[in-house]
Amino acid sequence: MKKLITIWLCVLGLLSAASLAADPIPPTISAQSAILVDAVTGKVLYEKRCHVRRPPASTTKTMTAILALENGNLNDIVSASEHACSTPSCSLHLKAGERLTLNDLLYGLLLRSGNDAAVCVAEHVGGAEPKFVEMMNKKAREIGAKDTHFVNPHGLHDAKHYSTAYDLALIAGYAIKSPIFNDIVQTKTARIERSVNSEDVHLKNTARFLWKFDGADGIKTGYTKEAGHCFVGSATRSGWRLITVVLKSEDAGADTEALLNYGFKHFKQVCFARTNEVVTTAPVSGGVTDRVGLAPEKDLALVLKQSAKAESKTDIDAKKAVAPVTKGEKLGTLTGYLNGDRVGSVDLLAAQSVDRTLVATVWFWARSTLITCMAFLVGFISYGTAVAKAARRRRRRLASRC
Repeated sequence: MKKLITIWLCVLGLLSAASLAADPIPPTISAQSAILVDAVTGKVLYEKRCHVRRPPASTTKTMTAILALENGNLNDIVSASEHACSTPSCSLHLKAGERLTLNDLLYGLLLRSGNDAAVCVAEHVGGAEPKFVEMMNKKAREIGAKDTHFVNPHGLHDAKHYSTAYDLALIAGYAIKSPIFNDIVQTKTARIERSVNSEDVHLKNTARFLWKFDGADGIKTGYTKEAGHCFVGSATRSGWRLITVVLKSEDAGADTEALLNYGFKHFKQVCFARTNEVVTTAPVSGGVTDRVGLAPEKDLALVLKQSAKAESKTDIDAKKAVAPVTKGEKLGTLTGYLNGDRVGSVDLLAAQSVDRTLVATVWFWARSTLITCMAFLVGFISYGTAVAKAARRRRRRLASRC
């Protein structure tokens, strides 16, 4: 009997270990294509035909916003053209000649999904819609979205306008690096200023997901008859952000929630460093403060199964700085280790500038002046000595001829 009990306990232990090691069972979703990725590392946690090219509908506007933020001034005043105002469906109801700031147009673009707003942005930033579309495709290639091709800035259907769940996740991961983009896409309602049509100033985000899901913070809805319901979504819990893309879904919100719940339940992030989060300080010589905060240049993290062993530590190597210190100046490195193995390193940058003290400034200029004078004196003496030697040689040559 004791042997049978022992054997049974061993079997249970093996089954338990196998269960822990097994891959978690992903949810069943209705979307024809989908993906779930870690926002920092881009690690794919789930995918379903993620490289199949499909019409992206208004998720296209993520790229439109990227180019507006990188190439435009948010305070620019943009005048709506006849062409922009004639763009069909999902409209901000712009009137020809109406003037709005680029900032307000971006809210109309990303919250209400205004196609007329998209064309306005394209004409302002690119000079003309076709030129802006060229910029969109160039940016897609730079980001690595190799299976994406745009023919317009809004996503209305065109057979040559396509992307993939994988590419849209790449584009979203790039876009959320912008704090302004992040602020806009997680805004539920907003009010804009308009030069005409002043009754239509209240915007409501088309993503109902923002009201329903814990930690929801974006990103962009999309729908056309050909594309079906599409959504690029994201949520953050305990500082960890996941991105989802679902294309041609019967219920984009439900699919998105199922994927995010799956990710947060079955995986975990091991974070060694977060961008712009001060992790240590370095001594400063001759500064108005004697120390300066250091923050990682970029995130350093890994994503593991929830059951995986994760003993992490960081080593920081910071050097002494001499004032003046410029914000963003490299002053050290942070190295992450997981279970004793090196994961990688990131540069540590000065989190703020540090000026010299008055005494240090006076001493610096005095020392610089002294060094300059000494160098001039040494050069003058060397030059004088060389001239004198040359003169003596000439006299000796003349004397020998006589």
